[in-house]
Amino acid sequence: MTGHDENTNQEILENDFTDIQEEISQIEETGEENKNTPQESDEIAKIKELLARTQADYQNFKMRSERDREDMIFFLKYDIFKKILPRIDDLERMIKNTPEEQKNGALYEWILVLEKSLKRDLEALWVQQYDSLWKEVNPDLHEVMTQIPSETPWVIVDEFEKGYMLGERVLRVAKVIVWA
Repeated sequence: MTGHDENTNQEILENDFTDIQEEISQIEETGEENKNTPQESDEIAKIKELLARTQADYQNFKMRSERDREDMIFFLKYDIFKKILPRIDDLERMIKNTPEEQKNGALYEWILVLEKSLKRDLEALWVQQYDSLWKEVNPDLHEVMTQIPSETPWVIVDEFEKGYMLGERVLRVAKVIVWA
């Protein structure tokens, strides 16, 4: 089913709910309900309750469908990005470990441009690198690889790998060295 068909079905259901609500409101306003027998009044009450439950179920369905859609998109992107991030790490290591005498060449400049271009493309897809240096360890964002004795415990002093977020979700935790 296409997105257009889903939208059309959703509009039809919402219109049906609105029509039923209007009919019930008209019955209540005109007092027609009071002219009904007790058995008919009970049926109307049951129909109102059923309508209310159906509306609640429909709203829950819409929210669950949207959440499932967002999860599916996240995991599809996750599979792609987890293959790209190590290449960015490689480029960063190349830049960091290039000897000073080789930093003036065209190849080095090309590597810098490539790294910036990849990061810009990721940012356009809502992937953000987060900074961890000199912050306290957060188990949701950091994986501690090594500890160095110090007076200030659990402060990050270096990163093996940078952490990345995809929107509001952690795409990859940062692998860090901390003072302990």
